[in-house]
Amino acid sequence: MAAYGHDSDHQLETGEINLRYFLMHRPEPIDELRDLCQQLEHLNRVQSPIVNYARQLLAWQFPEVAHVKSSSKLGFVPPLWGWLADNPKISPAGKTRMDNRYKESIAQDYEIEIDPILELHAEWMCDISLYEQRLEARICEMLTETAFEPYMEVFDKFGFGLRVRSRLLTRIYPFESFLGINGKPVIEYEVREVKKTERDAYGGKLRKNGETTVRRLAGDTKRIKRNRSRDTFKMRLGMGTTLEQSGDGLVEKPSGSSLCRISLWQYVLTGVETGRLPENELTKELISYRDSLKANVSEQGEKLLGGKHIQGKLMSKVVNLLFQELCKIIPLT
Repeated sequence: MAAYGHDSDHQLETGEINLRYFLMHRPEPIDELRDLCQQLEHLNRVQSPIVNYARQLLAWQFPEVAHVKSSSKLGFVPPLWGWLADNPKISPAGKTRMDNRYKESIAQDYEIEIDPILELHAEWMCDISLYEQRLEARICEMLTETAFEPYMEVFDKFGFGLRVRSRLLTRIYPFESFLGINGKPVIEYEVREVKKTERDAYGGKLRKNGETTVRRLAGDTKRIKRNRSRDTFKMRLGMGTTLEQSGDGLVEKPSGSSLCRISLWQYVLTGVETGRLPENELTKELISYRDSLKANVSEQGEKLLGGKHIQGKLMSKVVNLLFQELCKIIPLT
């Protein structure tokens, strides 16, 4: 903070401090939104030990539903947990279904009853479910704020769900912070050492007229262009990498928000991989890129890229497209 004014990147052409960047206005809703998202993440984490222990007890007290996934509808608790806790907010259809399954359970033949501690865990799950619904309702209301309208317009093109868009928004708002003083991405050039010998290719082959043309040798230097704004953006969303010392060499490891990285992976897995996306030019480009990656096979027909490798490339593609779309719309607002 104290050195901010001495950095030339934070100054106008006149030499004065860029107050628009330093004192960038951030409306109060984004602070509340971040707090709500953190509460959702906390509730998501605390459910795991509760559910795991409850399912251990169900394995012998009500084995038919020990591994059944129970989801809730708006205003109701999940049928399984609501029935176990005798919660009044269980849906009538869900209660009837659970009653019928319990009548046919093998636990009845052995006169095994539901343990009180299992009922207690079910009550906790009901409370968590209802509180999550209240949080999501508030988040949905907050995303309609005027300041977030351009972001929601871009997110709609991708078809992001409520939790995904709220997580991403809390990390990238305001988007202007990634741009330079002129409101455009910061492009820099740097000199880098070539790690492997680079050869020219002719129609997919490295030789022409019996000769191999070498573009650069290992150890040479080359001048490359770096989009600093995009790289910072990707790092914020968990798609950046850092070099860490491992023995005698350096290893690239993922860096940035792990929660955003998980959200992007879920989006790729449930949206891009399945093709369940809104129909527009942007999603068509994503689907086309997915197909090109999967069509990359050897002469023997073996896939050259594994599933996780393809998903990683798709996640990076999503972030790059997101940055491009935000660059188009944010400076205009």
